[in-house]
Amino acid sequence: MLFNLQLLRGFAALGVVFYHTDFRLAGDWHTDFSGVAIFFVISGFIMCFITRDDADGFLAKRFIRIVPMYWLCTLVRFGLVKLSGWSTNPPLATDLPRSLLFLPSEQLPILGVGWTLNFEVYFYLVFGVALWINRRLAPLITAVFIYAMFALDQHGYGGFLTHYYSHDYIHYFLAGIALFYLWTFGSAMLRGWPVAAMCAAGLVFFFGFQFARPLWPDWMLACYWWFPPLVVACALFMESSGAPITWRPVVLLGDASYSLYLTHTIFFGIARVSLQALHLPPPNESVTVMLLEVMAATLVGIAVHLYVEKPLLRKIRQLLGRRRKTSEQVVLESR
Repeated sequence: MLFNLQLLRGFAALGVVFYHTDFRLAGDWHTDFSGVAIFFVISGFIMCFITRDDADGFLAKRFIRIVPMYWLCTLVRFGLVKLSGWSTNPPLATDLPRSLLFLPSEQLPILGVGWTLNFEVYFYLVFGVALWINRRLAPLITAVFIYAMFALDQHGYGGFLTHYYSHDYIHYFLAGIALFYLWTFGSAMLRGWPVAAMCAAGLVFFFGFQFARPLWPDWMLACYWWFPPLVVACALFMESSGAPITWRPVVLLGDASYSLYLTHTIFFGIARVSLQALHLPPPNESVTVMLLEVMAATLVGIAVHLYVEKPLLRKIRQLLGRRRKTSEQVVLESR
């Protein structure tokens, strides 16, 4: 496990949770602390990292990792909206298959954060096909295909489909691939406490300076796109320099980041009703309410991870393992 990436996953999830409180920092700065972009950079890196020696069952493993929990949370969201009338524009029954199957659409999925998973699944499918063509060159084949989609869209070919899969955020998957090669060849040279200290300072600078948005110089605004890849690079080189962050609460937050990401908007929907009933201000108008909402959503996400996500994944893997053994036994007996 790359512990520092788990740290970043946790912070990225918290950034998205903060964003959905609609609280604004100084200068009316509505930010997710680049949480989604960081997730995508990490994903591009991790897909290269986990398949460099063994790519067997890549797509099956990735789908098992993300699909069951996403389907479960989508169904919960669909049911709650239908029963409670949260939304003035409730989803139709026809929206359900579109959301569950990650189909591209101008409308958000039923579970709003699922728009990012539509791109994640697209990346997995392209990467999976590239692995089938050539495992060693899969990252480069993936990058070529994605850039080809960008080129088709720029020249007006492919219509809605190429335009949808040319979203600006998809560049962050490619940044993760580039970072994999940079880290693979550079981690042996960039080592020692000075490197670790510089990387730690870079992480503190990025996340801390978000609170001082009015002070940003023009060059920082122009270079803001590069911050998420640089943050992930800092975390990686900090770890390879001998400074992994292994504090268990932080690792747990990283482990629970997917459950937190999926469940927080559902929790917010319930919490906002409670706030209104108690005549409390909304989180975007009160620092105290915002912090309480973020902390409560985090605790709910961790609980879902421990008591729903982990047992569910364990059960699915056990069932698939049994089926695989049974299939192998049938093949042996038929010989």
